[in-house]
Amino acid sequence: MTHTSAGVPARFVALVYHDVHPGETFDYGRLGRSATMYHVPERAFRSQLDVIEGSGLRCLDAAAVRACLAGQGTPGEVGVVITFDDGWRGAVERAARAVAERRMPAFFFVATGLIGRRYFAGELEWRQLDPTLFTIGSHGVTHRMLSDLPSGEILAELRDSRRRLEDLLDRPVRWLSIPGGAVSRRVIQSAEAAGYDHIFSSEVGTNPTGLGRRNIARVGMKRATDLAALGRWLGGDLRREKARAAILALPKRLLGMRRYSKVRRALLGEAAGSEHFFEP
Repeated sequence: MTHTSAGVPARFVALVYHDVHPGETFDYGRLGRSATMYHVPERAFRSQLDVIEGSGLRCLDAAAVRACLAGQGTPGEVGVVITFDDGWRGAVERAARAVAERRMPAFFFVATGLIGRRYFAGELEWRQLDPTLFTIGSHGVTHRMLSDLPSGEILAELRDSRRRLEDLLDRPVRWLSIPGGAVSRRVIQSAEAAGYDHIFSSEVGTNPTGLGRRNIARVGMKRATDLAALGRWLGGDLRREKARAAILALPKRLLGMRRYSKVRRALLGEAAGSEHFFEP
């Protein structure tokens, strides 16, 4: 007989954010649209939190996610998980404050090579986040497409980022988000060898997936995401997003993630004049 944890849902939808900026627009200098299309204004972000609260879904913390993925959730119950990738300063300064006001837990995944750089949170900001509310995990060191790297480099990226975060936070780091969704069997094996036990991807779907804690699916929040789409996702309807992901899967597989990212930038008009210090 499967043990169930009180209040833990059997399924959940995970949302992935990046930066949350003040005002309707924000000057990111020469950063290209390939990155900033995933950034949302604080006003829109707070409206999205209203929708999440109004949905009645439980916002899950690390313990609840673990229990759900271990099969200990209550059948028929659905939850939501809020995540942030890269380590943007606005996510820490604005988004964390907004979710903390509502006592909503969230996950932050940090590309450790970007800590303290322009637009990105510094060491002090990460130390000041409330560990009872926020779970901090790794997003690699350099934000490279791991599936295209040699196995030794994958392992180094994941081990080095975890060690840096553990030294910084003085607590274990066991959660990982794969940069750019560049997941492969080698990447998952390397992640487990580096000490991670829960791995978030960019696969679109509800959780648990077939790989459970080794492939936690998420749907990406963009500047163009409207409240109706968010409501549909919270209701478990991800059909449009799954169809789009299926169409993009072929060129990603044929080109490889690094080459695909370069082609995508060119199509977005970023072939020259834009700054790219991470992939994609």
